[in-house]
Amino acid sequence: MRRLLAFARTTLSGIALTAWFVSMLGLGAGLLARHMLPLRAPQDTKRLGASLDGLRSSDERGRWLAVHVLYADCRCSLRIADHLALTVRPPEWAEVVLWVGEPGPSPDLGSRFDVRRVSSADLARYGIEAAPLLVAIDPAGTVHYVGGYTDRKQGPVIDDRRLMAAARDSDFVPSLPVYGCAVSDRLQNELATLPTL
Repeated sequence: MRRLLAFARTTLSGIALTAWFVSMLGLGAGLLARHMLPLRAPQDTKRLGASLDGLRSSDERGRWLAVHVLYADCRCSLRIADHLALTVRPPEWAEVVLWVGEPGPSPDLGSRFDVRRVSSADLARYGIEAAPLLVAIDPAGTVHYVGGYTDRKQGPVIDDRRLMAAARDSDFVPSLPVYGCAVSDRLQNELATLPTL
């Protein structure tokens, strides 16, 4: 009987340890997915280009257009906003910032860029579900780049100007990952099922 009790105790301990390990593995995978894996850039570049090309003012026709999509609740977007406000911008480009969420953008950003307040529903109509996102569009409305700004989460180098220059020299520049936050309701709901810290 003692031997049977010892065996049962050992077996139950093993099952409990295995269950704990599996649950911690699932939690860790969820946290990694939520905080480290990139989000998807829009895939339909023809629709995106046609939609965003309409953001140009009449005096910007014939110029390249860079659209920066930033989200107030996203640390990565705020970091990009600070970068944009502090860097020398390429003069041959027209640049528009689509800002979603509260609070609004900093006065520094607003004084240097055409900042347009939009809703997540507005972005969803463009096919945009995540931020920060850079879109580079030629004068004819063709997208040459759509993707993120850095090669890794919180990467030290924000590559917007290099990507914009590359877009002018190539039909299509391979996308950097979109490390940031979900903006659309659909993607936010999908990510809400993952664990948070």
